[in-house]
Amino acid sequence: MIDNLFLSVGAMKAGTTWLYEQLKDHPDIYFTPEKEIHYFANKVGIEKQLNHRNRIIKLKQVMEAHAKGNPTYLSAHLNEITWYANYAHPKEISNVWYESLFAQNKDKLFCADFSNLYCQMGPEGWENVRKVAKKVKVIYTLRDPFERLWSHYKFHMKWVNREDEALEAGFDHFKELLDKPFFWINAEYAENYQRLKDNLNESELMLLYFEDFRADPVKMLDEVQGFLGIELIEPVQQSLEKKVNKTKSFAIPEEWEAYMREKLKGGAQAMRDAGVWHDDWQEL
Repeated sequence: MIDNLFLSVGAMKAGTTWLYEQLKDHPDIYFTPEKEIHYFANKVGIEKQLNHRNRIIKLKQVMEAHAKGNPTYLSAHLNEITWYANYAHPKEISNVWYESLFAQNKDKLFCADFSNLYCQMGPEGWENVRKVAKKVKVIYTLRDPFERLWSHYKFHMKWVNREDEALEAGFDHFKELLDKPFFWINAEYAENYQRLKDNLNESELMLLYFEDFRADPVKMLDEVQGFLGIELIEPVQQSLEKKVNKTKSFAIPEEWEAYMREKLKGGAQAMRDAGVWHDDWQEL
């Protein structure tokens, strides 16, 4: 089993990649070459991207990027190539396979896995987490619901190579995407947080806000390190100011904004009742 597992579980476009950038070189945390493994979510059917074909393709991409047939180049990237070979090798994923992904961690306190899908898991998923890890620490990051939703839409369009068409795709496309369950579940803060609370104890779960990271990143990183019980490392200022997964800036069409606000309005009170509403979030 893994002694200590650190899971960052979302929400999507709420600062999880920024958090990763701050912690990826921490001496007490081991990150695999693949930042987002999504294993536990795949095991309960939330996603199916860990099929054998997809993992083989990942290995192929790494070999193309690093191998080049050059022995010196190969030697410099042996750990990464070895990791992806192990990642791709078995036809079926399992708890033993997942644990093996952290075999290169020799002395760091935590093994880390970032996945915005884990906040969607029910008891079955979290029971499997406890079969793999002796101790678990979980961080759930949130952001102003309106700002996060618009950022998520733009990021999705970038992901499907249509970033420049974010507006040209039209309102019907925008509305259809927001209405898809796989997309909208990221906005259901209260429901996701309740699932986490139902399956984790108070000492295992930390709630963070994108707005607090922006206001005082050093203070919030200290709180994260304190929650994990790891050495307090002073962040590099340049890293704190680095923007990650940036999307293009588009003014929101009036009709689109009205639809977003109306769709989010129904969950605003649920967020307040759940205790996840932030004072700096705009009213819906």
